[in-house]
Amino acid sequence: MKKSITIKDIAKELNVSTATVSRALRNSSEISKETKQAVMKIAKEMDYHPNLLARSLISKSSKVLGVVVPTINRQFWSNSISGIESVAYKKGYKVMIFQSAESYQKEVEIVEILANSMVDGILIAFSKETQDFAHIEHIVDRGIPVLLFERVCDALQLSKVKTDDFFGSKTIVNHLIERGRKKIAYIGGPLSLTVCMDRFLGYQSALSDNNLPFNQDWVVEISDFNTDNSSEAFKELWKLENKPDAVFCFADILAIGVLAVSKELGIKIPRDLAIAGFGNDDITKYVSPSISTMAQPSFEIGQLAARLILKEINSEEEIDFIYKTEIIKPNLIVRESS
Repeated sequence: MKKSITIKDIAKELNVSTATVSRALRNSSEISKETKQAVMKIAKEMDYHPNLLARSLISKSSKVLGVVVPTINRQFWSNSISGIESVAYKKGYKVMIFQSAESYQKEVEIVEILANSMVDGILIAFSKETQDFAHIEHIVDRGIPVLLFERVCDALQLSKVKTDDFFGSKTIVNHLIERGRKKIAYIGGPLSLTVCMDRFLGYQSALSDNNLPFNQDWVVEISDFNTDNSSEAFKELWKLENKPDAVFCFADILAIGVLAVSKELGIKIPRDLAIAGFGNDDITKYVSPSISTMAQPSFEIGQLAARLILKEINSEEEIDFIYKTEIIKPNLIVRESS
């Protein structure tokens, strides 16, 4: 294994003190331009890389943010990460990204790794399995700032950024009702997740406000957010004698699955069945028919989340810091499917 080059090796090569090399690498005004150039030249030739952990121990700041999301292969999460990174980079911070793969145990392990890596703060969206938040409380007790985004726990006294899921769900179900739909089914995720419960409650509220019946047979709770699951769920719905005339899906990925199996079954969209999703994934614009949805400003949510946690990290009054909850309203996008 190749030996790591240290500032001692550079100092020996130039016959100067380690303090001089250290100051030169930090671009200190105490060191002459010529000496800085010589140090940088040798550092490059010797393939020197700074020890970020050691540097953070000295400065008590790593300038690194940890981000934990359920998955990175969904547009909402990737856009949110891009928003976080855009703000962090401008403020001199780097971002470490982890995905829990919807596993509580993996989420716990990731959070511990980040805390032990001395990140300056952690932004997290919980896995679908997470119902115990002791791992978050533990690192907060260690003095590490934590911000929750999109998938949050209201009981935790922390800053949060999330979509107004109740409003968004109610808005799009009201849209379906305005289009004459009276038998609206719902395909959603585990109701143990706050975001899933909020969208389900918005669906129920729209039905109630319009004096439409709530039929438990038209509600399907699936365990995984993928097209296969929503396709199978819709097949069962369509076997019912009392069939729905519209389906509202928790997420666009589920609406795609419903659309695909509808075509297989010869169902005319939207004549026989209206379909609506949530999220405004790019693909919803390009499938045929295009899918009505609620647009979430995911990039802006990431930016806002980054600004809030950086404000907390750099707050000089840690004891009196006021946590904020920012709730972002999504926008209705009407397309061919409804």
